[in-house]
This record gives sequence, C-alpha cells and structure tokens, in this order.
Amino acid sequence: MNEHREESRRGRQRRELTAEIIAIALRRLDEGGPDNVSWRGIAREVGMNPASLYTYFPSLEDLFTAMITDSFERLAAAVEEGRAAEGAAPADRFLACVRAYRSWAVANPRRFNLIWTDQLPGYAAPAEGPTVSAERSVYRPFLSVIGEVKGRSYRFEELSGLPADERHWLLGLFGTMHGLVSLEINHHLAPSSVDGEECLVSQMARTLL
Repeated sequence: MNEHREESRRGRQRRELTAEIIAIALRRLDEGGPDNVSWRGIAREVGMNPASLYTYFPSLEDLFTAMITDSFERLAAAVEEGRAAEGAAPADRFLACVRAYRSWAVANPRRFNLIWTDQLPGYAAPAEGPTVSAERSVYRPFLSVIGEVKGRSYRFEELSGLPADERHWLLGLFGTMHGLVSLEINHHLAPSSVDGEECLVSQMARTLL
C-alpha cells in the first residue's frame, strides 16, 4: 500500500515537472520564437542539469512535439467554447468559433505560427502521433456546427468520402478563415485600417451562407 502511494507521488511529480518544462518552453517561444527554446535555457529555469531533461524528453524535437500538441489542444478548447454556446443558433455558434479561433491566434501569435507553419528545419511531426490527433480536434467543433447549419453530419474521419465539390467547399471555408487570421497576426492584412475581426466575421458569414 505504501509502495503504491509512493509510485503515485512520483508519477504526479513527473507529470507536474513535465508540464512545467512545456510551459517554460512555450513562454520562451512567446518571448523570442523557436530559436529561444534551448535545452540549456530551459534546464536553467527548471533548476536541473541539461542532461537531466532527457529523462523527460528524449530530444528537443520531442519537446517541440509536446509544445505543438499543447498549442493545438488549447486552440481546440477555445474553439469548442464557441461551439458550445447555449441558446445560440448554429450560424451564430459557427461565427463564435471563428471569433475564438482569431482571438486565440491574436493572443498567441508565435504559437499559432508554430503549429501552422514550417518553422523548425529538419523537424517532422510523428506520423499519426499526438500532434495529428490534436490538430484534428481543432477542426471538429467547426465541422459539428457547420453540419448543423447545413442540416447534415460532418465528421473528420468521413471527409474523404464526400463529393469533391463539397470537400473543396469545406477546405475553402477553413482556408479563408485561416488565411485572414494568418495575414492579420503577421501584419500583412492591408490596408492597415481594416478591422481584422470585422473583416473575418463578415467574410465567413457570407461564405457559410
């Protein structure tokens, strides 16, 4: 019984320290981009020898995988809050998802660019690994509420079976949203007088309906 409690305590400590390492790495990313995420810098903040980090992450690439997974999951949670708004019509909940997507990106531009752009030379996400399922979790709230608007069911796993024009429409819907958000957070939305949220929501409303 004591042995079981000791194992549980060690397991909890490991999870907490793993979460702390990821949080520090994400903060360093926010402050200075991917180049600011270094083994030595993280170890110094955690208070351990750099070699000891390998106990928690076999490589820096594994740490980036955890950072990408965490960021996708947080973005998905933000979008899901919009989808779950009670009492709202499906079209309004879709636009709430859109606003949530943009708001998270505006608040976390470096994380947004990390998960959606190729910023890590030589890095490849593990095939069917945690980043893949985490990325899909971003799409699911959108597909759910779009299906409600259109009076049908959209599931990520079934998209390949849809007619080509329907797949293209869904891809274009997401691509329009993502493109406008990406332009805004990377300071390429022109002219500068354009209100990013207003432009995004009006365009998505037209595209959806």
